[in-house]
Amino acid sequence: MTIIQAIVFIVYISFIVYRYGVLPSISESWYVLPLRQKFLFTIFTWGIGVPMLFYDSGALFISGSALTFVGVATQFKASISFSREVHYAGALIGVIVPLIYFGISSDNWLPLVFQVVATMIITLTKTQNKIWWNEIVAFFCVLSGLLNI
Repeated sequence: MTIIQAIVFIVYISFIVYRYGVLPSISESWYVLPLRQKFLFTIFTWGIGVPMLFYDSGALFISGSALTFVGVATQFKASISFSREVHYAGALIGVIVPLIYFGISSDNWLPLVFQVVATMIITLTKTQNKIWWNEIVAFFCVLSGLLNI
């Protein structure tokens, strides 16, 4: 399952970077994709989230469920509905829960520590597209944890 997630991530991110460059966030790709291709963002989030449902862990199930909500609440800039809240909550839960789970379940705190340090560096430097780079780091931190469970 981890290989499927890695392939989905690499293919989608490579496609977006090739076509549009590095964006303010990965979610921003939904807004730049043409109408007929917007579904690709949902396929991307589900391609990462759905496999999380099958790792035989409640925490990873919650993470995967949250990531699938990100793919449903695509219009995070909308102020009329709860899309923004669902989108951001799903993204945070999808990343934070597995990082904490790896530490508690297998005493592997390295992915969480690396994420925190990288986030601090990205935030405190003049890095452009900070959310994008934090999301890229988050994926690799979660992936490294998944490979070690």
